[in-house]
Amino acid sequence: MTPEHKKVEELASIKWQRDRPGPLWIRWLARSKPNGSGLKRWQTWIWWTRRQSSRAKLGALIICVRGIIEAPYEAWGGLRRFGNKTKLVYGIPLITQYRQLLMLRWRSGIRPDQYYKFHLFRPDRLDLAQDFLKDIGPMLQVIHRHAPRTQDAQIFSNKGAFEHWCAENNIPTVTNILKINEGKIISGTAGALPPSDLFIKPANWIQGRGASLWRYDQESTEQYYNGNSGSVLTPEELEEFACQTSLESGRPYIVQKVLTNHSGLRKLTNGCLATVRFMTVRGSNTSAQPLMAALRMPTGGAVVDNFDRGGIAAPIDLATGVCGPGIQKKGALPPDVLDTHPDTGSTISGFHLPYWAECRALTCRAHNLIEAPVPVIGWDVGILDDGPILIEANHLPCDNLAQMPGGFPLGKSLFAEVVHDRLRSSFISETGRGA
Repeated sequence: MTPEHKKVEELASIKWQRDRPGPLWIRWLARSKPNGSGLKRWQTWIWWTRRQSSRAKLGALIICVRGIIEAPYEAWGGLRRFGNKTKLVYGIPLITQYRQLLMLRWRSGIRPDQYYKFHLFRPDRLDLAQDFLKDIGPMLQVIHRHAPRTQDAQIFSNKGAFEHWCAENNIPTVTNILKINEGKIISGTAGALPPSDLFIKPANWIQGRGASLWRYDQESTEQYYNGNSGSVLTPEELEEFACQTSLESGRPYIVQKVLTNHSGLRKLTNGCLATVRFMTVRGSNTSAQPLMAALRMPTGGAVVDNFDRGGIAAPIDLATGVCGPGIQKKGALPPDVLDTHPDTGSTISGFHLPYWAECRALTCRAHNLIEAPVPVIGWDVGILDDGPILIEANHLPCDNLAQMPGGFPLGKSLFAEVVHDRLRSSFISETGRGA
């Protein structure tokens, strides 16, 4: 890495610092198993030991007790909102839904939104309900807080550092044409924007927030056009726009050339880039392994494919690279299942992704090269005509994107084994760092 990218980075703030559990907590946590139920014990401990007053803890305890007592009313509320759609589409009687909602709330603390979001009314998923996890971020934050600091940890929060790290390790990635901070160009050549479509986005934000797509009109105006705002800018004006956006938002920004998917994949997009979210896991003494994968497809007027911003996500078979049917998170629960892309009409289910073996090898190799002991990484992979490239690395990958598309419960996977082992070694074993 260049000198400016060689500082040691913390992946989690002091908020996620935890002391070694007391005797009662130790006894309870030591009995946890590497599955959904076991990880939920650790989630309870992490939540309960956050910095808060005794009065706040008492209030939270009262809310928990009230939640159990009010479960019939909560279940009825969920049934009123989502029950009729579930009955119409999946044929699950309302009385069956209500009975399952009560059972899951009392036995496992699962609320109606989780029941409908993960399609737990399906017979093949109901028995696995306990293994579907919610809010995995705090668990991972605590693990990161108690891990050794490393220089390459900043690749998760700084897209410029990620580009340098990829270059040093001969990993294909997108090139940043300009890097801008506090309204000033800090890398790249001013006044030299290329005559091509450009993508402008924050260097340290998530879910496609703040991103804009600018199409270049080479034949007539030689200007850049933004389809959402209708703005038409010259190269000089677009450069000024990027600098001003960075200054006003207080965030560093980057300018990149727009990437184009592999020719066979373009029929599953709205013209913008579709990416694969590929999650890998790595234990303390093991090499990285594939965990799950989903194809994210942009729709409508969206310039990004993010699942939380209306994109479609389809599960991918890790062995074959074949997609299942897609789902869309936006709209009323349960999520709609889509066999075809709404913009192109092309079939999603059964589509075989090109360069699949290369995608697997690239993400696992990249995870093994990272010095930071990050147990799970969500990679954003672009599949182009000449092969896959890495676009981003996420150390706090989305649990919804991991579990919703294919009904893949994280609590019944390598994720549970690796994360459970890291928590035990940090806070229960004699050599743990939590003491």
